[in-house]
Amino acid sequence: MHLWTLCIFSLCIIRFALSSPTIYVVPSLRSIGNEDGTLKNPFATIEQARDHLRTIFRDSIQRVALYPTYHYLNGRTLSLDERDHSTIYTAMSNNERNQITFERRRDLIELEFPIISGGIHLINWTIDEQIWRIRIPRFLPAVTQLFVNGQRAVRSRLPINDYYHYEKGLDNRTQLAYRGFVYREHQFDNITLSSTSCSEIIIYHSFTTSRHYFSKIFPQNRTILFTNPSLSIIGNITISQQSGQRFHLENIYEGMIVQEGSFFFDSMTQMLYYHARSTEHPRNTSIILPIHEIVLSMVNATKIEWNSVGIEHSAWMTSAKVNKSIPIDGRAAADYLNRSVVAIYLRNSTEITFNQVETAHIAGYAIQIDENCQGIRIENSQMYDLGAGGIRIGLTEHNRKQFIENILIKNCTFYNNGHLFPMGVGILIQLATRNVLITQNTLYAFYHTAIHIGWSWNYDESSCYNQTISFNYIHHLGQHTLSELGGIYTCGVLNDTIITNNVLHDIYGYFLHDWGVYLADGSSQLMVTNTIIYNTGSAGITMIYGFNNTFRNNVLARSSNEGDGELSLYRREAKDHLVFTFYNNIVYDTVNETGRWIFQVQAPDPFSAPYVIMDRNCYYNSFGAMFIFGLGRLVFSEWQETNHDMNSFIGDPLFLHAKSQCNFFQLNPNSQAVLYLGFKPIEQLPQWKPGC
Repeated sequence: MHLWTLCIFSLCIIRFALSSPTIYVVPSLRSIGNEDGTLKNPFATIEQARDHLRTIFRDSIQRVALYPTYHYLNGRTLSLDERDHSTIYTAMSNNERNQITFERRRDLIELEFPIISGGIHLINWTIDEQIWRIRIPRFLPAVTQLFVNGQRAVRSRLPINDYYHYEKGLDNRTQLAYRGFVYREHQFDNITLSSTSCSEIIIYHSFTTSRHYFSKIFPQNRTILFTNPSLSIIGNITISQQSGQRFHLENIYEGMIVQEGSFFFDSMTQMLYYHARSTEHPRNTSIILPIHEIVLSMVNATKIEWNSVGIEHSAWMTSAKVNKSIPIDGRAAADYLNRSVVAIYLRNSTEITFNQVETAHIAGYAIQIDENCQGIRIENSQMYDLGAGGIRIGLTEHNRKQFIENILIKNCTFYNNGHLFPMGVGILIQLATRNVLITQNTLYAFYHTAIHIGWSWNYDESSCYNQTISFNYIHHLGQHTLSELGGIYTCGVLNDTIITNNVLHDIYGYFLHDWGVYLADGSSQLMVTNTIIYNTGSAGITMIYGFNNTFRNNVLARSSNEGDGELSLYRREAKDHLVFTFYNNIVYDTVNETGRWIFQVQAPDPFSAPYVIMDRNCYYNSFGAMFIFGLGRLVFSEWQETNHDMNSFIGDPLFLHAKSQCNFFQLNPNSQAVLYLGFKPIEQLPQWKPGC
C-alpha cells in the first residue's frame, strides 16, 4: 500500500467516526452488569468494548471513546486481531465527558487524555517513617521499574551517582572471561550480595551493557563470578578504554536506605521497599507497578487507529521464574530475544495508525513492527522515558517473503531512553524492510544512536531498501555513557536509501567513536545530502568500508577529536571500487592544532589510496590551522596534486553568527561557497533552536 492511500484511509476514519455510533468506556470498580457502551451505561473496560464489537456487523468505522483516566488491564495484554477491524480508539470529547455521571467518575484520577496502563496501582503501604513497604504477588518474580507520581523512580543502586571500576578481566582463554572480573580492594565491603536475590551487576562495554546475577566471591584473589555470562569478553583489553571498566550495582538494599526516591525488591520475601521523599505521603502519592511486558498487541489486524491516547507502564521480567543463566546483554532489547521487550507489538497487520499517541514509562522499545506489516503510520506522537528505544522495524534474520513496507514515522518526538538497556535506539530499521519514511521528527537524550538503518555488517544481502531519513532534528546523544555510536548509523548494502535535510549536534560518547553520521561495515549505495552536523566528539561523517556512497551539500562543523578529523575512513578491506563521492560540502573546523586532519584514512596497506572523488568543497579552520588530507598526511596543495579537490578552496564560508551561536544555516550572500562552488543553503528546521 502506498502512503497516499494511507492518507485517504485516515481521512475516511475521521469522517466515518464522526457519523457512526460511538461506544464509551469509563473504568469502574462498581460494575452493575447492565453496561451497553452508551454514555448512560458505558463499558468499564476496553476489553468489554472490543468483545462487544466482535458480536456486531460493521459496515463503517466504529468509534470507541475512552474516559481520560487510567485504563488498567485486568489480567493480560490488550490483544486485537482480524475480528477487530475498522475501529478508532480515541479520547472522549469534553462534551461527552461532562455527560458522565459524577457517581461513575468520582473515584477516577482525571488526566489530560486516557492512558492504557500495563501496571497496577499500589495502595495499602505499610509506613515506617520514610521507608514504605508492600508485598508483591508471587506471579511477579522481579521488580525492575516503579513509577511515582508519573516519574520513574530510581532502582536502588551503588554508587548512587557514579560508577565503580573493576581492576581487570579474567583469563580470556576460558569461559570465565564472560562470567566475572577482578574487583578492586574494598569495592564490595558492607554490601549485601546473594545468589538468591535479584540484585544485579551492570557492566559497561564499548557500545552496550550487560546485566548479571551474583554467584560467588573469592576474596583471596578478589574475583567475582556471575550466574549468567556476557555476550562480550569482560575487560577486553582492546576496548577497555572505550568501556572504562565501569560497572554499578542495582536493586541493592544499602542503596535504597541512603537515597530518597529509590526502591528495592526482596525476591525472597516478595517485599517491595520504597524510600519516600519527605514531601510524599500515601494521600498525595500515586505509585504504579508495571506487570505486563506487552500492553497492546495487534496480530492479523487491519484498519485500526489509536488517536489521543497513552500507552504506558510496560514491564520487564514477568515470567514465573527468572532465568539467571542466560545472557542479559543490552542488545537483548533489540536482537538477542525472539521478540523485543516492547509495549506495543504489531505482526501481519495493515493500515494501522497511531496519531497523537504518547508511549512512556516502559521497559523496552515503545513499538515493534514485526514481519509482514504494511501501511503503518505513526504521527504527531511522543515516546519518552523508555527502557530501551523508540520504534523497532524489521527482523534480525532474512525473510524476503514477508517484507515490512510502506511505514511512515512523521512529526514525532523521542527522548529520554535507555533506562534498562542503554544501547536502545530511537528508531531501528532492520532486515526485510523497504519504503520506510522517517521525517520531521525530533530525537534527543539517548545513550546511543538516534536512527539505525540496516542489520548486515558486510556486503551480504541486506533486504533493507529504499529508506528515506529526512528533516529530522537529532541532538544530545551518547551523554558520555557509551562508545561506538552515531546520530544516524548505517550498515550493509542499502539500495536507494537517502539521508537528507537533517540536523545533528552534540554527540559525545564515553570514549571517542561518537560520530554524526556513522557508515559502519558494508554501508553502500546511499546518499547523505543537505545535512548539518556539528559538535561531535569524533568526525562529522565516518565510514568503515563500503562502496558508491555520496556526500553532497552538507555542513560538517566543530568535531572535537583531534585525531579523527571532520571526515574519516576506516578502510578495513581493499576492494577496487568507488568508496564515496564528497562534493559541494562545507567543513568548518574549530580545533586549534597544527596539521589538523580534515580527511583521515586508516587503510590495511599504508601505501594504498582509497578510490574516492572529492571536489568543489570549502574547508575552513577558525584558527587558521594547517590542514592535512589522506593517507600521506598531505597539505592542501599536495592533496590537489593527487587530483582531489581540484576546484575546492580553503576559506571562511561566512556563516552568520557561527562562532557565537553555532548557527550553520544562514550564509552571507557573498559566501564563495555559494557563488563559486554552488553550495545550496540548507533549509532551517522549525524544531531547531539557535545556540551550541
